[in-house]
Amino acid sequence: MNEPDYIVIRPAPDLPPGFLPERENGRWYDRADMPQPDAESSMDALIRYGGGVAVSTGRFEVREDGAVAEVYEVRP
Repeated sequence: MNEPDYIVIRPAPDLPPGFLPERENGRWYDRADMPQPDAESSMDALIRYGGGVAVSTGRFEVREDGAVAEVYEVRP
């Protein structure tokens, strides 16, 4: 299966309140603009943010225009 062209950022359920700025919750990013994990990484992490990491959830969201994004959760 091909990866979708976008990722969307969501907070993990155990993320402390205020850790993820509100403007980032639900923000879509073009996958082509994101750094790629190295080939030897065993963790499918994409973004490090203030002591947290955004991790692929295996879930997807679809926008009204039909675009699909893979959901990445920010975890502490």
